[in-house]
Amino acid sequence: MTMGLIAEVLLLVTAVAISGTVQSQNSNDERQNRSASVFHLMEQLYNTMKTQIKDMKFDIAAQKKQIETLQNRKTMKCESGTAGQHKAPPPGWPYIENVKFKSPFEETPTVTYGLFLLDSLHNTNVRISTTVTAVTKTGFRVQISPWDDTRLYGARISWMACGK
Repeated sequence: MTMGLIAEVLLLVTAVAISGTVQSQNSNDERQNRSASVFHLMEQLYNTMKTQIKDMKFDIAAQKKQIETLQNRKTMKCESGTAGQHKAPPPGWPYIENVKFKSPFEETPTVTYGLFLLDSLHNTNVRISTTVTAVTKTGFRVQISPWDDTRLYGARISWMACGK
């Protein structure tokens, strides 16, 4: 039963009660029957409202628990950046960089990365290795290394660290 329906039932019960008192010319038995009918309607309304209040209290308790859970959860954060070098004449390799996060994570984050710049001499093989190691709550280490006859002018990675 919705609140609108409850209001309509209350109006109906009130109207029945008023009409019972206005029609005093009716017999005593009719008034008693009418009073019993009004009492029965009011009892049904009371029981319906009691059930709805119980359901609403249950819903409110569940919603309070959801709110508390959401307020207490640790939110994920992500940080991103780039690392590498690109110079002419060709710089020295391997390139090693210790990346420090702007603010430390609560737990060791997951770091993903990908090569986004590669510049090498056109008539040599292109062989390159990129690694991310030593991931901690405060940072990680990047190493970019060519090998064999690769002549590398530049290589850069883009990285993202996510965690709590």
